[in-house]
Amino acid sequence: MNRKLFTLLSLILITTSAFTFTDDGSDFIEKLVAKFEKYHHENPQEKVYLHLDKPYYMAGETIWFKGYLFDATYHRIDSVSRVLYVDLIDEAKGKIIIQRTLKCDGSTFGDIALPDSLEEGSYQIRAYTSYMRNFSEEFFFRQEVKIWQGSTQNRLTESNANKLSEVADFQFFPEGGNLVMGISSKVGFKAVNIAGKGVESEGFVLSSTKDTVTAFNSEHLGMGYFNFVPENSDTYTAYIKQKDGSLKPFPLPKVYEQGYTMAIDNLSNKEKIKVFISNSAPIPAEKAKEVVIIAQQKGQICFVARGSEKLKSFGITIPKDRIPDDGIVQITMFDSKGEPVCERIAFVNKNKQINLKISPDKATYKSREKVTLNIEATDKEGKPVKGDFSVAVTDGNQVIPNAFQENLLTYLLLSSDIAEKKSNEYYSSIRGTIEQPAYYFESNNENATRHLDILMLTQGWRRFIWKNIIEDRKPNFQHILETGLNVTGKALRPNGKPANNVSLTLMLKSEKDSPQILMSNADSLGNYAFYGVDFNDSTEVFIQGMKEKGSKNLQVSIDAQKNAPKVQIIKTPFNPMEFDARELADFLKKAKDAVELEKKLKLNKVQMLDEVVVKAKKETQDSRKIYGRASNTLKVDDRLCAGATNVLQMLQGRVPGVQVSSDGSGGYKVLIRGISSISLSSDPLVVLDGMPASIDILTGINPCDVEQIDVLKGADASIFGSRASNGVISVLTKRGGPNYDYSKDPAMGVSIQKRLGYNVPREFYAPKYDVDKPEHVRPDFRSTLHWAPNVQTDSTGKATVTYWNTDAKTNINIVAEGVAYNGGIGVAKNTYQVK
Repeated sequence: MNRKLFTLLSLILITTSAFTFTDDGSDFIEKLVAKFEKYHHENPQEKVYLHLDKPYYMAGETIWFKGYLFDATYHRIDSVSRVLYVDLIDEAKGKIIIQRTLKCDGSTFGDIALPDSLEEGSYQIRAYTSYMRNFSEEFFFRQEVKIWQGSTQNRLTESNANKLSEVADFQFFPEGGNLVMGISSKVGFKAVNIAGKGVESEGFVLSSTKDTVTAFNSEHLGMGYFNFVPENSDTYTAYIKQKDGSLKPFPLPKVYEQGYTMAIDNLSNKEKIKVFISNSAPIPAEKAKEVVIIAQQKGQICFVARGSEKLKSFGITIPKDRIPDDGIVQITMFDSKGEPVCERIAFVNKNKQINLKISPDKATYKSREKVTLNIEATDKEGKPVKGDFSVAVTDGNQVIPNAFQENLLTYLLLSSDIAEKKSNEYYSSIRGTIEQPAYYFESNNENATRHLDILMLTQGWRRFIWKNIIEDRKPNFQHILETGLNVTGKALRPNGKPANNVSLTLMLKSEKDSPQILMSNADSLGNYAFYGVDFNDSTEVFIQGMKEKGSKNLQVSIDAQKNAPKVQIIKTPFNPMEFDARELADFLKKAKDAVELEKKLKLNKVQMLDEVVVKAKKETQDSRKIYGRASNTLKVDDRLCAGATNVLQMLQGRVPGVQVSSDGSGGYKVLIRGISSISLSSDPLVVLDGMPASIDILTGINPCDVEQIDVLKGADASIFGSRASNGVISVLTKRGGPNYDYSKDPAMGVSIQKRLGYNVPREFYAPKYDVDKPEHVRPDFRSTLHWAPNVQTDSTGKATVTYWNTDAKTNINIVAEGVAYNGGIGVAKNTYQVK
């Protein structure tokens, strides 16, 4: 037996004389612990967290974010993955709007510029690594953000407000897992509305004979519990009072005639967790075998105990000093057959996080005055620590934080270890939904610990399943761990068969970076791969294959960039903007003004260009264009096409009045707004290189083969006659143009592809008002005053951040989040006034 396994087994605590070790029991514990350690050693997991500058945005603004990548066990930012993917998802359509690929060395930062044409509604930020796709996608980082279009019209109608106050779903969570006849059980519950949010509730439980068993009330965010003893295996029903006084029935879980129950006391003693096991059918001593209780945290077994089947009830205590870290502890009981039969989670707060302070150099400031923030990070003993942090500074009158919103601490210790499972109905499964997570970490909240324990009672799905460990089930590893970007493909003979000893040369070329040249070989099936390659933005990928004797008689192909994970559409009951926009009137007005001002400045900058004389050769007239001019023209460059999966996607949000949407069957539908038609169809005429074509043909064309897309409306489209009553989409390809150089077509043994590499983050615009500049005459009412994603404390544990206030006289909110290099999480807030 290895030393680590022996140490774990030595933690066994015998609380009664009935607990005895047997050979069979010892063998089971040894095997279970060994399997557990093997599973977590062979299947390590990762966690991702994004710190956003604010919770909602105006279309046309920029989302600024900092990404932190951790190993899931020790929460160190030294995970092996080096590529982070961030998606902006339209929740209602289940569609990825914008994607970002970022180089990540433990942490990274980036931005998402929101098109001003985005529809108002709920969107989702999703972050993950390629390796994380091998496990449940429920553990990707997700955060909902609202995107507005500027209207202050009240979206929370009276009808919707009434719906939000009603109980749409009610779920029960018997402590330990099951209700057993004749054993008193604590039953947790949670009531949610049709938006999936907790709603306060009250009701009572009736037996099948209509006898009242108990009454109950929720305590916090629709959660609560009640105790009762199931007297028989008959059915029980809870009746929940609705706002109008009616009663809505919800059946309780099945009652078992025999079985075990588990009860946890994590409140009465700060040093110990008490576990109570009850057995409805004790077995005679001569036939009784042992049962095992195991506690684990983040993949580390920290406590093992034994009991006997002959006892009707017994209790054990788990010293909290055996639990290695802050966070969720999973306590599981296994019967004599080695099957997990009871389970409960508890939260242990050992206050191991670092102390992070962020202090402005003054309590009050003037408009456009310089601000210096002093940041200090220390460990539990007060010693300075070096770390990596991000700081967001926002206008408190415009940016209203969500109540007890998620932060780095709450996500790592709580939300990331409990997944949310949803179905296509109205939140029919609510396990894992954690509202207001920071509420449970408020040090001055006397109810936080009690309500956190109720939260643990209503959760039932964790990061791994015991059955997978016992049966040696492994995840289906289809996605590699990426230490960089990858270029893969095939090098085959012209007849499609593999060739022997094929060497390949990869050259990466972009406008900004020096060329990279790498060498590799194809395997026996003709596959080749270049792993861990780094390149930015739009890059030309050149692959040349060569046989052993220098022959290039090969067909070389480059695999397309891999697709993002699919998006599950969640059925929404009504407009998801379910809160009163009038509360955000200041933000909506000032953000809209700022976006409009930015547009005008860019337009003026274009119009104020000096006159230039253009000398060029006369181009050959393009016979594909029978029209004189287009209403709108979209020029396709490398960056635009590299980020698109089809031609139509390039139009979305870039041409005014053109709306592109999925038809639900894999195809697309295009609508040019503002055009009235007497026909029954609303489809525009599609023209490909001057010839009428089906819209489906456009989905099969490589976006990077397109030179430009013309949109014709009204009189501009009249040359096409009645066929163009709904407008015209004219797609002109590079190959179909009169000036196309066919010498650029790839030769044998060569393949060229445009690839989108890492997105290079933009610098946050932070004006410095200590020096007069012409652009400073513009009004400044930015909702995000400053965003500093890469703040690092030195050996003294200190760092400073400087910026200038805006014109607004307001309250300013500061939020700092981050991690120490040697472990530990830090979150800090502060405020000051501008008068």
